[in-house]
Amino acid sequence: MVILHVVIKTPIEDWVLNLDWYRNSLTILDIKEDENGYRLLIEIKGNLPDNFQNSFSRVGKNVYLGSLRVNSKICSILSKYIVSQGTVISDSIAWTIILDGYSELKKLLKEFIDSKIEVKVMKVVKVKQGSIITARQEQIVKIALETGFYDFPRRITLRKLAEKLNVSPSTLSEILRRAEKNIIETYFRERGL
Repeated sequence: MVILHVVIKTPIEDWVLNLDWYRNSLTILDIKEDENGYRLLIEIKGNLPDNFQNSFSRVGKNVYLGSLRVNSKICSILSKYIVSQGTVISDSIAWTIILDGYSELKKLLKEFIDSKIEVKVMKVVKVKQGSIITARQEQIVKIALETGFYDFPRRITLRKLAEKLNVSPSTLSEILRRAEKNIIETYFRERGL
């Protein structure tokens, strides 16, 4: 089995157009389908727009984390896959996606083409076999790190992070502890300790 890290570029969507991209950056950390469309976990660095004030929390100096509900054909396609992140860059969004081989990549691209959405493959990288943590663990540890969960003092609590990720605090704790254990064991094993 081949695991791929794929970076694709899609057009920017209407819900993103309200931000001033010269002073702000926006990263989409997760996509979940819900009864009202799609819920995005988003990190904004810079000045938080007024229309986002109610659904975002400050987690650092000029860094905000929150969720946003959107109706989006792009998100409807990507919600079926493991999205590591989406980053707004000028007139497009660069998505990093973890896929289960080339057949899944082909299926993803076909969905975009069938929906008449312009998509460009920027990079495809095979993941080395025997990864020390799962794709989901990697995604959650990365989000925890970026939101300040590992900072001292913590910028976000386990409960608040679990709420943002739409999982229970006990599930999040288990995912983080298993990933941390594997990372620490690998660190010491590689050093012969």
